Amino acid sequence: MTIIADATSLILLSKASILETFANRNDIVMPELVYAKVIKGKEKGRIDSILTERLVQEGKIKVKIPNENTKTSIEKLFNLKFGELEVISLAHNTNNTILSDDKKCINAAKALGIKFITLLDIIIALYRKNAITKGKTIESIDKLENYGWYSKGLIEIYRGKIK
Repeated sequence: MTIIADATSLILLSKASILETFANRNDIVMPELVYAKVIKGKEKGRIDSILTERLVQEGKIKVKIPNENTKTSIEKLFNLKFGELEVISLAHNTNNTILSDDKKCINAAKALGIKFITLLDIIIALYRKNAITKGKTIESIDKLENYGWYSKGLIEIYRGKIK
């Protein structure tokens, strides 16, 4: 399955210490604009930026440029900007899945019939496929909770999926 990821998703997968595992098991694509945003942190020594750059150099994450006409149409329809616009534009009229937790991006995906997954879905899927241990799953969810990206209620729902 090809998954087109936004910047926040890749950064948080790295911070949760599962980006490399995820990239080894899936075809990951990111728009060029997203890549530029992610590796910008390299100047500050951010590990997520360094790891993402290495995975791109190793061919485990591919960087693509969306079609300008598609971008223009989607921007007009959904008022998306930047990375989210590029993610949706790359996924439009394909059978690819987007990885995003951005509400506007997910709503556009739903309207266009584009499949989507969230970071928490990724963690649970890796656990269910035995790609990460129960301990690593709990640790990854805890890290996402500590970054404050998710509500406590949502975190608890996903903790409940760990058997």
